[in-house]
Amino acid sequence: MELIQDHFNPMKTKLYVLPIFLALLFAGCSSSKNTSGSNSLPDWVLDPSSEYSEQQYLMAVGSGSSLNDARSDALSSLSQIFQVDVDAQENLYTESIDRNINNEVYSENTSELLNNIRLGTNQELMNTTILDSEIDANGTYYALAGMNRAESSQIYQQEISNNNKRISELELNAESEDNTIQKLMLLTQAKSFAAANVVLTKQLNIIRGGAGTGGSATHTHTQLQEKVRSVQQKANVIINTDNATETVRSAVVSVLQNAGFNITDSNQNAILEVSINYQTQRADLNRDDAEFAKWELVIDLTDLESDRSFQTFITEGRDGAPSYADALKRADFTARNKIQNDFTSFLNKELMQNE
Repeated sequence: MELIQDHFNPMKTKLYVLPIFLALLFAGCSSSKNTSGSNSLPDWVLDPSSEYSEQQYLMAVGSGSSLNDARSDALSSLSQIFQVDVDAQENLYTESIDRNINNEVYSENTSELLNNIRLGTNQELMNTTILDSEIDANGTYYALAGMNRAESSQIYQQEISNNNKRISELELNAESEDNTIQKLMLLTQAKSFAAANVVLTKQLNIIRGGAGTGGSATHTHTQLQEKVRSVQQKANVIINTDNATETVRSAVVSVLQNAGFNITDSNQNAILEVSINYQTQRADLNRDDAEFAKWELVIDLTDLESDRSFQTFITEGRDGAPSYADALKRADFTARNKIQNDFTSFLNKELMQNE
């Protein structure tokens, strides 16, 4: 009986259990340390300059569920570095630049460089490479995008120089031009190149590690804005129409005024004639629940100083409503939207043409 009691002595049981518990505890700590080591990431994920030279590269880190996602995120982050001083004036630059890129006004290189200002872009930025990539234990990918500062600076400088030459040529041609619309076209083009150079100069200064300022490019752009305004004061437009509704006519007037033209009622001081032909008619679609109106809008532009006609703007559509009167109203609204968007683009493109 005493032997049995001695075998189950509580004190001895505690002495046996304690070493086992300590062994498990240390084993657990050792296991945790190894797992932490496998999750470690290279230093560049948090601090790119720890492994790559900031003097050599402009850098940004991205992450994602795949290598392509991480790469795109890194390029997007790099493009956002170029987003400096985004104010009302900057928005005017970017709107003008986007329009001129679409109209293929700029060179291919300038257009590609200007794409760097677009937030969230997944495009391949010029002279940019993925310097490194990594995946952690949880399956998250990381990528480091870098732009070589010296090489990129040379590219930007060359494009700015090319644009300055183009600006000088356009200004010189504008000075010798007697036709008001042609002069306005030339100066508008020059102003667009100047706006591009403002942004390119800001980007160049950032690449060099300085503040994102436009410098002398901003001064050039301001001067050209004044020259364009001076010509616009003489850019009077007369509108002729027998059938345009007030909604349609007002939309055309708004687009012309936004482009810098002045509306006049006299042919004597007008340099541009805008003729609006807006036709509507009932469209029978054999529907008992709706009436339809078919419409067509034709806008002709004529340079009264040279008697030269521009290309004709044509758009059409069909709108339905419970009544024909309501269908006509909807047609007006649809035509107005077409004018605000498509006619605006058409007019901008016409004004950017070379003489």
